Amino acid sequence: MGLKMRKAKIVLNFRENKPQGYKLRQLTYAPIKEKDLIKYMANSSNVPESTIEAAVAAIAEGICYYAINGHRVSFPGFGGFYVSLKSKTTKVLKDLKQEDVVKSLWLHFAPVENLRAVIAGTGTTIVDDGVYENQ
Repeated sequence: MGLKMRKAKIVLNFRENKPQGYKLRQLTYAPIKEKDLIKYMANSSNVPESTIEAAVAAIAEGICYYAINGHRVSFPGFGGFYVSLKSKTTKVLKDLKQEDVVKSLWLHFAPVENLRAVIAGTGTTIVDDGVYENQ
């Protein structure tokens, strides 16, 4: 178990004459479909799929509602979600009331220490299949 890595060929754009180099890249798979995740959760908890589906929908709605209203939403044993904002700098205070000063809004996830430790302890495996992904 753990992250699988693949050797990747890259172009070192920051160097003169742009030589090639190699680095490890995470081998990623297709995203898990929501119905597959719900089925897994239902099987592992002996709770009906409809109940899990309703709970997941309510959790997602609750995260969105509270996070966009300035709250940090925390789940014990998992982590917390929060929104951050980047805005333009203005020289005149009244210009900050205009809507076009907001550059971006980001939803962040901050895992709890135990989850970070589990992820850090999973280790990596290099898949040496002779395939090199280009950057």
